[in-house]
Amino acid sequence: MHHSPLRVVLDLEKSRNRCSGLGQFAYHLGRALTSEMEHRGLEPVPLVAAAQEQEFATRDILLAKAWRKEIFQRWYRWTQKIAQPQFALWHATHQQARYLPLHPGTKVILTIHDLNYLREKNGNKINREHRRIARLIRRADAVTVISKFVAQEVRQYFDLTGKPLEVIYNGRPDITQLQPERPDWLRSIRPFLFTIGIIDRKKNFHVLLEMLKQMPERNLVVAGQNDTEYATEITRIAEQFGVADRVILPGPISDQQRQWLYENCESFVFPSLTEGFGLPPIEAMTVGKPVFLARRTSLPEVGGNKAFYWDDFSAEHMLGVYRQGMQTYQTNPSYAEQLKQAAARFCWQSAARQYVDLYRRTLQLEAAPIGRPRLAAA
Repeated sequence: MHHSPLRVVLDLEKSRNRCSGLGQFAYHLGRALTSEMEHRGLEPVPLVAAAQEQEFATRDILLAKAWRKEIFQRWYRWTQKIAQPQFALWHATHQQARYLPLHPGTKVILTIHDLNYLREKNGNKINREHRRIARLIRRADAVTVISKFVAQEVRQYFDLTGKPLEVIYNGRPDITQLQPERPDWLRSIRPFLFTIGIIDRKKNFHVLLEMLKQMPERNLVVAGQNDTEYATEITRIAEQFGVADRVILPGPISDQQRQWLYENCESFVFPSLTEGFGLPPIEAMTVGKPVFLARRTSLPEVGGNKAFYWDDFSAEHMLGVYRQGMQTYQTNPSYAEQLKQAAARFCWQSAARQYVDLYRRTLQLEAAPIGRPRLAAA
């Protein structure tokens, strides 16, 4: 019988960079977990950078310091064999985790968001990344992933040696508190298609330009970090197609501006080639906007049967899907409501509940449900 709650370290160090996907994940999941764990007999101990000390209202925190990094700990670990573990469980919340428990008796849960390096890197870099993740999997007692697509890739590329692998979908941010704000750089009153993300080749944004060429009465807003080589290329292609005056690349935008753009766009377009999950389509569906996605990686899981899909990126096909989709959306008055309902399945509180269930099973505080599939069905 445990008198004091078991202590669980949550690696939320990435929450210092709220603009990144992993930063959003750490922040939102961290907040949902700390409230969920309080009444489930576990004590959360967030691992954070000094600037985030006040972010998660817990009794105790661990400060992310260089010496805690995994590399320094290999030689230190043998000295820890004797003492009782300080923490019962450690949740490494992403596959780039640099912090791990010193004590071999501390259980570890590892969350893998994507294996995008398989598509983005080459040769030695792939091998190095691969070895790092394999080492984390070896140390883990259970592995979670954020989509069935990622689960399938993890099974294909790694030996899990029978460890449980569970799909737990991310939630979506609560936008009800946001005051939408029209960006002052948006001067045109023309209807616009909206998309967002770091302007990187894997986002495949350039394929939208040839489609736009055939839509003279529309603009395209591509928000997100735009100091990339690919952003320059997009500007060049836009000029080539004669649509440069209708393509707007404002760079990073505020949450309030982003909210305004979701609420006021004609549609949300996302031809991305590689996602582990895909939050932007969910944010667009949350406000009932039609979404057009590449039928690739995890996007069909996120968009479900309410999104419209591109199977290839020829302008002709993309335009056909777009016109057909907009017609379906506009002629069905309840479609916006159906999109909102489809987005509502992604909820941080329910994700937190599933993680805490897994913590408790891993610590053997409760039995695994009988006949539970190794891979949780959505």
